[in-house]
Amino acid sequence: MASQIARALGWGGSVNETFASSIARARAFTDCARSLYRDGFLSECHGYMCKALSLHLEAWSDAADNADAEPVGLRASRERAFEALARAGYRRIDRLRAAAEAIDSPPGAEVGCPNSVDFDWIWTEVERLAPFSARQALTPRARKLLRLRRGLLAAFSVALALVLAFRIWGRPRAQASAAYADTFSAENAVDGLEATEWLLPDSTAGWVDVILPFARTVKRVRLINAHNRISADRAARAVRVTAFTKQGSSVSVEGAFKHFSEDRSVLDLDLAARDVTRIRVEVLSHFRTGGGLAEVELQ
Repeated sequence: MASQIARALGWGGSVNETFASSIARARAFTDCARSLYRDGFLSECHGYMCKALSLHLEAWSDAADNADAEPVGLRASRERAFEALARAGYRRIDRLRAAAEAIDSPPGAEVGCPNSVDFDWIWTEVERLAPFSARQALTPRARKLLRLRRGLLAAFSVALALVLAFRIWGRPRAQASAAYADTFSAENAVDGLEATEWLLPDSTAGWVDVILPFARTVKRVRLINAHNRISADRAARAVRVTAFTKQGSSVSVEGAFKHFSEDRSVLDLDLAARDVTRIRVEVLSHFRTGGGLAEVELQ
């Protein structure tokens, strides 16, 4: 698109180089303005932003002037710049025109320092126009690489959004009959972290439900036992696992951990069930003070 615009404006190689040079100077003025702003020199800062906007407009006007090489005044020069920008696909020409008028200081005022009410307009238009002009000054190869980078970034962003959406909406939820404390809630049994545990109150049987976001087939349930690493006094012993569909309970299987362990203790239970929407794990008995589980994994 940029090459078509260049041909329409009659840009040649030398004009493209001149255009790129002017845009680079405008960018340098903008960088100076930002530095002055950080140091608190507001008046000088705004003056540099005005010069940056003027340079952008002059660059576009000079490129358009190359087509007929007719000398023009400031107002006509800016109109040619606006026309060239419009042909290049730049939007908000009216806002840009208003910002350009704000550059013109009233009689007796310091050149390049508009009234404070116009500062935001000028800054906004410089920030919007700068990347647009910079893209037009790129070589065809650079534009191709830029499009490739943008495509890769867009693809990465979409993939990241899908992963986040799945982690938020695609992961199972959990609820339980009871918990020893808020820090040992049912969600700890499905968070993928063995260090966090769902613990039951003292000497109490109970259950934890794993609620699936969509119906699926479950072939096996892996239970990773708790041990309460703070006191090493809680773990499940006998358990019952039941699969539920929308129609009700489907398959149930029982099992038991062999002994209490402060290390990783795993119990795999085969559970061939289809269209499962919920899995309930009941802790029927426990070791020591109470029961609990570190993780419930569905396979």
